[in-house]
Amino acid sequence: MKIKASFTIEAVFIMPIVLFTMVFILYLSFYLHDYCRIRGITDGALHKASMNLKHEADIITGRVNYEEINNGLISKIFEKPASKEKDIENYINKLLSKGLIATEITDVNASMGILNLSVRVEGSFKIPLKGLQWIISSDNTLLVEAKSSNHNPGDSVRISEVILDTGSKIKGFDKIKESIEKLLPD
Repeated sequence: MKIKASFTIEAVFIMPIVLFTMVFILYLSFYLHDYCRIRGITDGALHKASMNLKHEADIITGRVNYEEINNGLISKIFEKPASKEKDIENYINKLLSKGLIATEITDVNASMGILNLSVRVEGSFKIPLKGLQWIISSDNTLLVEAKSSNHNPGDSVRISEVILDTGSKIKGFDKIKESIEKLLPD
């Protein structure tokens, strides 16, 4: 059986394109897998952390710390939540330590305010073939940010009562209140 040389020449031009496309799809699927896994773990940990912060529970075990529940409103406003942030960061690092295909986690940062909670996870996507770096980005950084409200109705009511009670004791508050009421439509 004889094969014409034109088939060989065409294959020389077509095969690199086919192989490149296959490798591109493979690495794109690795990237999407890692991104979705990081996003899922980050969102899940953020939800779990916000629920556990309401009830003063440990993020890993979920065990409620009953001694801290009524610790006082003033201490909640002025306390430094660094230990809780570190617990969240360690929890996310633990969950992300396994299961990623081509991403190495470089930084996990959790920040917490009175009413909000945010997590930022940064990773480095490793591509062994240098010619394919343009697939993801120039610096191969994979970044996931998630934010959540940390609303605790009991604390909100207590903070409002403190503000209203303090405001009512300020000299001239009644005049300011009357001026504001005149500006509001009936």
